[in-house]
Amino acid sequence: MELNTTIVRDFLWESYSVYSDREFLRSVQDISHEEKRDRFIDHALDNWLLVRYKRDPGFVLHVMDAVNGNAAVQQRIREIVLLLFGETARISYSDDEPLGPKGSTEIMQKAIREGKNPFEEAALYLKDPAEIDQYNKDRTERERESKMRYLQARLEDAESRVDNDLEIIAIRRLMLDLKTGRYYGHQMGSDDSLFPAAGFTGDILLASQRYLYQNLKFRGRYFATSDQALPEMSLHECIVWMLPFQHTLEKAIFGGSIIDLYIEHKDPAALWKFEVDLTTIAGYEWFLTLSREEKVAVLNENYPFTIREDMLSAIADLGLNISWYCQDKLNQLFYATLYEHAAKIGEYAYSHEKMGDKKYFIASAVATCYREFEDYKAALKWYEIALKLTKKLDLANRIYKELIERKNCSEMRYYMSGSEVFRKEVARIEMDAKRLPAEIRASVIYNLAEACRRTGHHDLEYTYLIEFTVLADLDNPKLGPSLERLDLFNINLDDTDFHGIRDIEARERAEVYERRYVNAVRSFQHADASRWIERLILLRPTSALYQEKAALYRHKGQIGQAIELYQRAVVYGDEPEEDTFRWMSIALLSTWASGEVVPEAIESIRTALHCWGGRHCEEGEQAYDVVLKPVVYETATWHNPTLSTQFIQAFIGEFISIGLPGNPALLIGDAFLGHSMSSEGRQWFQAALETETPSERTQILCMIAESLFMEGDHRAAVEWFKHAQENDPELPDVYIGMARCHTCLMEYDRASADVSKACELDPDNEAYRDLKGEIDMLSAHVIGLPRIGSEEIRSIFRTGDWLLFSVYKGPERGIYDLGPVVIQYGKGVEKLLHESLLLPIRERIRSDNMFCSDPHDGVRKMFWEGYDEKKIPPLPFTLKTVLGNDEKSLALGQWGYLSNDIRKTRANPVTLAFSDMLQERGFSMKTLNELGKLCRDLSLERNGAAHISFYSRDEVMEKRGEMVKIINDIIGIVSRSGGGS
Repeated sequence: MELNTTIVRDFLWESYSVYSDREFLRSVQDISHEEKRDRFIDHALDNWLLVRYKRDPGFVLHVMDAVNGNAAVQQRIREIVLLLFGETARISYSDDEPLGPKGSTEIMQKAIREGKNPFEEAALYLKDPAEIDQYNKDRTERERESKMRYLQARLEDAESRVDNDLEIIAIRRLMLDLKTGRYYGHQMGSDDSLFPAAGFTGDILLASQRYLYQNLKFRGRYFATSDQALPEMSLHECIVWMLPFQHTLEKAIFGGSIIDLYIEHKDPAALWKFEVDLTTIAGYEWFLTLSREEKVAVLNENYPFTIREDMLSAIADLGLNISWYCQDKLNQLFYATLYEHAAKIGEYAYSHEKMGDKKYFIASAVATCYREFEDYKAALKWYEIALKLTKKLDLANRIYKELIERKNCSEMRYYMSGSEVFRKEVARIEMDAKRLPAEIRASVIYNLAEACRRTGHHDLEYTYLIEFTVLADLDNPKLGPSLERLDLFNINLDDTDFHGIRDIEARERAEVYERRYVNAVRSFQHADASRWIERLILLRPTSALYQEKAALYRHKGQIGQAIELYQRAVVYGDEPEEDTFRWMSIALLSTWASGEVVPEAIESIRTALHCWGGRHCEEGEQAYDVVLKPVVYETATWHNPTLSTQFIQAFIGEFISIGLPGNPALLIGDAFLGHSMSSEGRQWFQAALETETPSERTQILCMIAESLFMEGDHRAAVEWFKHAQENDPELPDVYIGMARCHTCLMEYDRASADVSKACELDPDNEAYRDLKGEIDMLSAHVIGLPRIGSEEIRSIFRTGDWLLFSVYKGPERGIYDLGPVVIQYGKGVEKLLHESLLLPIRERIRSDNMFCSDPHDGVRKMFWEGYDEKKIPPLPFTLKTVLGNDEKSLALGQWGYLSNDIRKTRANPVTLAFSDMLQERGFSMKTLNELGKLCRDLSLERNGAAHISFYSRDEVMEKRGEMVKIINDIIGIVSRSGGGS
């Protein structure tokens, strides 16, 4: 048998995702609700750890060190990968168009195929952040399509095997994640009523979201409440992580490792996906070994990225030319504006280079990186090294390069001391260049112009640009940009102080700083983000920049500095909404730092509310978001309910004293509810009831109900919606709320009645009509098992569903036998009616001495057979079935005759007692007639299916829908009438 290695090569992570999700689903079976909640919280943390891993290059290094030092995790990774290989090797699938490496490598490969210069194409790509963003979107879509094709093949394979429900669910959930764009790992799916194994209940989702919200820093990056674009991945591409066992594992599976491919000068791209997926799995498996507290601590830590020597030595282990590789990476990082990291790679290359001329070019490149990073001391050091190394160059280059490096050293000294020596040194270089040929001299002059541009000597720059345009050949690539620059000078001839030119230079620098800042935030590099935002502030301070910097300091726990920065933001601010947010942030931070609501905090609250002034109050609660959002966001993480309550009470006091419109407790409760903090929200809703106006009462009652609904307490939520209904019976939203609760309780009859009432009150509302359609569809597809008290009866219905979904899945067949399914459904209904309704009545009658002399002897003969002298008619067949010595359930078809039999034989005391007992249990003759009709319809379906087995797949599902609707109606009647089993 030939083993298929392409799946584990191209789809290792996707295969692992199915495996790990399947194992997780298995772990939450047959456990308590509390255990299930805890496991889902841990599962959510695992997924956020994976998000961090995919975005934060510093975190990757932390994970790499942890895994490399953990032999147990390494052993588990080996076992899992071999297991996945065994699971997938038998599946005959391979991608016709496997995706190659991503990022700059793919750009360069594409350029080579198209006959273009790969280095120029990579440079163009790396220079433009918009181009990178577009590439990331396109690449993600191509990956999604490739993975969906594989998962479809996996799904078809899984459906061809029996007893495989959890794997099928895991595959479908991963497909859903890919379709919805949630790329990072198997996210938690929603409940499936037919397959409870498929996921969590609503309150468990709420608990996991609440835990994450209260315990994680940088929540916006995880919860998609801020910029969710991918960071630029150049730093990730610098990380080469070879697991200790990887070489052996690759040889075992593929017959050769990536090291072998390099040694044999073959394209290693075939194994790139396997290598990336292997290290991702390694990280995830390490995550699973952590306790919950450790996971939170890991997520809340900072991991500054640095180019480490062990990262680069791993390249040498692959047999690559380390000097060539480092210079290539240096260029890549330079064009991506990652100057300091490019310099570090250059320093490593310099230390491993032996040839003097090559060392010169590396030293000069390192110096230029430091110059762009604005570390002028380091740049001067390396330019001086480069100047000395010009002696290693051939004579033709030596003189020219010596002049260039003299210029570079002079420029760096100017940045460090601001000395006028710069002008003198530039003049000397210009004089020395006059003895050079025109073409070389032109290059020197252009370099002088550029140095003058960077240092702000724009008068000299203008002079040197004119001289360059005279000397340069027409095909010189620098001629066009120089002429454009001269045009800019000519447009601003009246600006003798070059204010316009300096503004342009400042904007260009700001673009670089902004790019670095945005990318640092996207990749969790907060120390780096602080450095670049400081440079933006020095260049052009704004209130928004001070606010961003304050947020960074808040994350680092430097509260005093954060408060000071928010105060500076207020000074520069001119927008009341933004100033409101800043003053509220100051109030919150000062309270947290002091451990009490200090007078300064109260004053800040008052100032914030005055800034806001209740503007746009006609927009309702949303108008107060800017005031309330920071309150919820900060107090959620305090883990000090007393302090939180004191702060909010101070806020309410100031709100009322200023006279702002609205009920502050209601507004605060709504803000908490909007952030999954239902219990805190309900606390303030109940406080709002104490001061409510009649117009607010219904809204508050509904919000309390919503908070309970979020927690999964649907029964309590219904009661609060009923209170709201009593207060305002004409409000459609109240009935919609009750309909949602009844739907979750699988009380579809009640839900349908509620939504019908809402449609009656608001007949033009399409959303209400759509909801009614969805409820009717659920009623026809999902049996309301939670309304049945008996586990034995529930298991009968589950067996029916299992027969259906186990037998009628897989490839399309011509005919299906529906008989076993409907027989099981009928059995379930018969047992439900017998145990919930007939059995209690039977026991009461047979234990009554009036009707039975002894419970074991049966009903007295005069009642059983009738007694003409006393005009007692005999018991009908239906009641004899129920009350006979042998306990029997009443057949479904007989229920249609029961009401008529009772009506005809009411002169029989047993029949009369039976009827009275039915009435006591809430079953009127009208209800009994309704029940009888439903049972007769179900009996006809069962009898037909038992004798005619020729159904198509669509007919099977249609028939099931009709039967489930009947079953749910019967369950509804039994539940409404007080029967329970």
